[in-house]
Amino acid sequence: MYWKEIVDKIKAGKSVENCEVDFNNENIHFKDVALLNRNGISVPEDLIYYDDNDIDFSDDPEWTDDEIKKQLKKDSLRLVNITYKDNNWSLQKLELNNINLIVGKNATGKSRSIRVIESFAKMITQQTKITCGSWSFLFEKDNSKIRYQVDCSTNGNIEQEHLFIDEKIVLERTAEYTNLFSVSKNSFEKIFPPKNKLTLHVRRDRVEYPFFEDLIDWAENSFSFKFGNIYGKELIKNTNDLLKNIDDIPTLFKNLDANSLNKIILDLQQIGYNINKIYVKERQEEPVIYVKENGLQNDIPHFQLSQGMIRALSLLVFIEYVISNKKAATLIIDDLCEGLDYERATNLGKIIFEKFKNSQIQFIATSNDSFLMEVVAIKYWNILTRKNHIVSSLNYVDNTELFNEFKFTGLGNFDFFSSDYIINNR
Repeated sequence: MYWKEIVDKIKAGKSVENCEVDFNNENIHFKDVALLNRNGISVPEDLIYYDDNDIDFSDDPEWTDDEIKKQLKKDSLRLVNITYKDNNWSLQKLELNNINLIVGKNATGKSRSIRVIESFAKMITQQTKITCGSWSFLFEKDNSKIRYQVDCSTNGNIEQEHLFIDEKIVLERTAEYTNLFSVSKNSFEKIFPPKNKLTLHVRRDRVEYPFFEDLIDWAENSFSFKFGNIYGKELIKNTNDLLKNIDDIPTLFKNLDANSLNKIILDLQQIGYNINKIYVKERQEEPVIYVKENGLQNDIPHFQLSQGMIRALSLLVFIEYVISNKKAATLIIDDLCEGLDYERATNLGKIIFEKFKNSQIQFIATSNDSFLMEVVAIKYWNILTRKNHIVSSLNYVDNTELFNEFKFTGLGNFDFFSSDYIINNR
């Protein structure tokens, strides 16, 4: 049935269940798209257009046509800063850029800080139950700022939930009710979500609530890799508890094109591994990566590689996969370069941070490896300190002069972290 006939049937209050739709490759106004979506009919995104000139938005003058169109654009979010607090621990405004290295002494909260990001993403994607705490995440999209705030009680209920776009509220939730802004209608509606669900769990429509789709897209495309948890014998079934399990590196390797495979070999050679070929072969019905090393007669299966080599290989395969396939919005690596010697830690650090300079993927790593710190510019650092239960961050954004003046001291990067320079100059 022609799509306009279906729209007419919907407006007449008639059922369109089980109707086969002919869009005739025509452009469809977003208001009709919203009507079709609410009746279970999805419209291909390339057919949607947003010409609002004939629509009266006078009911809510704070939201202009241009602002509404901006929210309907599909661009990835970038995490700018996070604040978190629960009954036992608090993280104060961790500022993030496109490239980040979170450093700090043992037990300052490096891994726990990235688990805040992990938990929030898992809550959004419903991989985990609502977790007790107060969350405030600030994102950027184009030139807009999107702040999502959630307060959860110990019993897993939502106490408050707010979403702001450039300081204009689009979601306001209390224990009693929720006001939610519809972009296509340009008005708020009062709804009553279940107490143990985020509003975006029960209200999804990419035309009416595109800001929810942005958040969900960010959460679904955020990945973590715990460097110290990778062992050759567990490469197929790695059970680390971060955002996404890197549970099948050999299969990811098989999906890479020749150019990506060559990059991985060159990267490994640059790190200091004397190899000239990598390939995948089935062994006992499971894919196994084999490495051909110069000077050795037999190729080595991944479960016989050294701990350092299998960690570096797995990380490079995964990074190349997400970059070449544009599969990630955010990539987090915990304990980067753990267990590597000086040469390989510094070379791997240089390679990885260079890869993300020209990538659209936001990269966040944690480490207290002195070798790695020496080769990563301090402008990418977040230095964590902890006083009792409160974790604070020292970074380039908030302390530009302090960071810039350090280069005139003649000291190495690690000295910025380990010496009294910060204490004496703040």
